[in-house]
Amino acid sequence: MRDFSIGDLLNRSSLYIALITAWVAMLGSLYFSNVLGYLPCDLCWYQRILMYPLAGMIAIGILRRDSNLPYYVLPFSLLGQGISTYHYLLEKTQLFGPPTACLTGVPCTIAWINWWGFITIPFLAMSGFFIITVMSLIAITAGEPHYDERRGMPWVQVALSIGLVVFTFAAMVEQHRQTTAATLSLVERPAGEQTPLSTQPQVAAGNANLATGARLYAEACAVCHGPDARGLQHLGNSLVDSPIVHDLSDEEAIAFIRAGVAINDPRNSTGLVMPPSGGRPDLRDDQLRAILAYLRDK
Repeated sequence: MRDFSIGDLLNRSSLYIALITAWVAMLGSLYFSNVLGYLPCDLCWYQRILMYPLAGMIAIGILRRDSNLPYYVLPFSLLGQGISTYHYLLEKTQLFGPPTACLTGVPCTIAWINWWGFITIPFLAMSGFFIITVMSLIAITAGEPHYDERRGMPWVQVALSIGLVVFTFAAMVEQHRQTTAATLSLVERPAGEQTPLSTQPQVAAGNANLATGARLYAEACAVCHGPDARGLQHLGNSLVDSPIVHDLSDEEAIAFIRAGVAINDPRNSTGLVMPPSGGRPDLRDDQLRAILAYLRDK
């Protein structure tokens, strides 16, 4: 019986690694934008256009044992690699001067995350395209995928690979939902607490405004400033004792939020951009006032 080396295992697993990488990248981008609220810029959309088809293309190619699959994948991964590398360099360097893309909407240079000072969303995309490219080249060298009776049907491996990634991201979404619910519960009145009849309408209106502010904060702000508004390392500062929240009037604070904070702004102590309107230009002034009321009540 033949013993398989690490190289043999890598050869046989190369396209499954590429498949898992494509699904992680696709679901990860959806998690960032649809769950955490990080709005994609134009360059992000170009990278999605190149990554998303790979999630289905690689799966179908493995199931059909198409020996040309790596050749289909490489144009997508190489072009995506180029765009994501350009995007990352725009974020981190001045090599290209002012960006010529993303002139409207979300800036190309906004760093929604900056883990350990160098991992941003374009860096994650660049890494994903790189892994897929390398695995495709290994597959070409090894002649994968190819038919082998001893391997059986590949649908089990494909289903397990995709299922593991989907389950992981479903757990992340559920964790975020619980965190959001915990944030909203902070404004609930203690059970059994009584309010004088003469002040019940005013208190009820105030509580409703605070509840609205808590909900909007959880949706729009908690991802950077934390579910308790006390900040997150390498992301947003604490808002509990922020002079922007507590020392400015509503109009001044809203104007500050609308303008955002550039990376070179002297008030910026995080090294990250706060986009105009916190990346949520859809929020109305009255909704921002509700968020401010919630934060001032903490």
